[in-house]
Amino acid sequence: MSVIKTKSISKVFGDKKHETRVLEDISLDIEKGEFVSLMGASGSGKSTLLYLIGGLDKPTSGEVYINDQDINKLKDKKMSELRRKNIGFVFQFYNLVQNLSVEDNIMLPVIMDGRKEKDYKDRLDKILKIIGLEGKRKSLPSELSGGQQQRVSIARAIILGPSIILADEPIGNLDSKSGKEVMDLFKQINKEEGITILQVTHSEEAAEYGDRIIRLKDGRLE
Repeated sequence: MSVIKTKSISKVFGDKKHETRVLEDISLDIEKGEFVSLMGASGSGKSTLLYLIGGLDKPTSGEVYINDQDINKLKDKKMSELRRKNIGFVFQFYNLVQNLSVEDNIMLPVIMDGRKEKDYKDRLDKILKIIGLEGKRKSLPSELSGGQQQRVSIARAIILGPSIILADEPIGNLDSKSGKEVMDLFKQINKEEGITILQVTHSEEAAEYGDRIIRLKDGRLE
């Protein structure tokens, strides 16, 4: 079953006189539980494609389906709800709230979705164990290394049990040791939680963690 499907999507920026075609006729299928790496040179359109799939932007033409829903036909409120419940985002910059503890950062999606924190206590404990930060739950982001901060952002992305994680250069800011730890964590989450992962990366080493690699060149699939 496809959890992510795009049909002939294109993205054009600017007007007809000065248009920039970033993506051209992209059709792809990603199955439930797959770990897919999206590669391409800088400017190839890979981050744009990720944002279109995540509903953070809209294609100029074509369709994007998440769990069989055409997301570009959803109203803003429904789109926000779909993102919160079905998609976890992990970016190159960790985007943690600096004055909140590790556990409070992880629990943000629970609060934003209007759920009861006490219902997620066991889930929080399990995730802290998975990311290896049980002893840091009260620490602030400024007291953590870059690798630890990225692990917190991954924990935040999975707390609500999404079906998909979209990761944009998730180890782009990390040294090789921390990067390997983060990629090992993604692989563990993919296998143990059954979450479909689509990562954008320029690192061949990181890409090899995926079940398959999709390559973009000049806005087209190779």
